[in-house]
Amino acid sequence: MSNAQILVNQFFKYINTTTGRDKVNRTLQHTFKFLLAYNIKYNGKEETIAWIRNVIKNIQLSRKFVRIGKPLEHANTFYKTLTAKDDLSKYCLLGRNLAYTIYLTFDMMVWFHKSGVKKQENIKQITKNAQRFWFIGIICGIINESFKLKKTTEKIASITNVTPSDEKDPEIQKRNADDLKNLLVKKRNHYLTLTQHFCDFVHPISSLGFYKIDPLYLGLFGITSSILGARAQWIKVNGKK
Repeated sequence: MSNAQILVNQFFKYINTTTGRDKVNRTLQHTFKFLLAYNIKYNGKEETIAWIRNVIKNIQLSRKFVRIGKPLEHANTFYKTLTAKDDLSKYCLLGRNLAYTIYLTFDMMVWFHKSGVKKQENIKQITKNAQRFWFIGIICGIINESFKLKKTTEKIASITNVTPSDEKDPEIQKRNADDLKNLLVKKRNHYLTLTQHFCDFVHPISSLGFYKIDPLYLGLFGITSSILGARAQWIKVNGKK
């Protein structure tokens, strides 16, 4: 099988997952948001702006529809995490999954309203509540990833502090070298995940009015976050190669 055929098969395997399709749609959504902000800021044509707005609206509705069952997934993960080892990571995961359960429930209500299934009189408050709990979930994710990064860095230090003269057994030296290689990959992934979280972080900060950010930059942050999320899902589905 050629490399092209392998890549095509991997792509179809990827988009056959709900998360894979969502990451593709999210990347498109933020790309169009960036284009919208660019056209508004630099005097784009009205018909172009209207067309981009319509595309964004349809992508948003389709993404919200696909995520209708997601609150149950996060609630299930919350329940499973209750039996995990007691440390900071456990409580961050509990907080993140509880926050995401509430956030996506509110988000589901927004879809019901915007699709016309059930109109909500207080839709602005519902939208704001969704953003608040997304904000809390992201903070929990940042704390958790920072904690895991600290632990990984400490493990790397414990290996690198052992000099070759301290450990003469070739098998142990090889095991340490392999462990160090894996830990360095984990450290890089922690930084990438933190970057993704921080790129997401700016969106609720801006929408909740804590600090207004230029829509152009929001679009770029969204694209970056979406690509990093798509990368993580690709590795999960197809492996590193």
